[in-house]
Amino acid sequence: MKWMLRIAVAAIVAFALWRAWQWLFVTDEMRVQRQISVMTSAVEKGDLVRLSNALASDYSDGWGLDKSTLLGAVHSYRTQYDPIFIHISDLTVTVDPDHQKAEAVFIAKIIAKARGSVSDSEVREDRFRLYFRKNDSIWELVRAESPELKFD
Repeated sequence: MKWMLRIAVAAIVAFALWRAWQWLFVTDEMRVQRQISVMTSAVEKGDLVRLSNALASDYSDGWGLDKSTLLGAVHSYRTQYDPIFIHISDLTVTVDPDHQKAEAVFIAKIIAKARGSVSDSEVREDRFRLYFRKNDSIWELVRAESPELKFD
């Protein structure tokens, strides 16, 4: 019984050390992935301040929106739908060799229920390409587009 306790403690310590290693020595790819998850969470919760902090001041996208109109569109969408769930799959992050720009390609599936509706859920799935720029060690979203991408 004593040896099982020792194995369990060793496993917990090893897991804690692994998590600490990942936290301290984070790659730029992981930082971009975290920024995407922060933005996803901000849209799901309707936290426009956190979303605004993740966007560059010169943000633009393939739909003709800038930073302020994107925030307004998210606010409008959040007033029409509740709850919203965003699932991201096939995420690939590529960082330029100079570590100042990055590109993320993924599929986002959005499941939302109209406010006041009991059973109707809307599902939308799109492919996205996001462009990031590093600004004082913080990755900011500069451009978003939804091209017809091929995923293998």
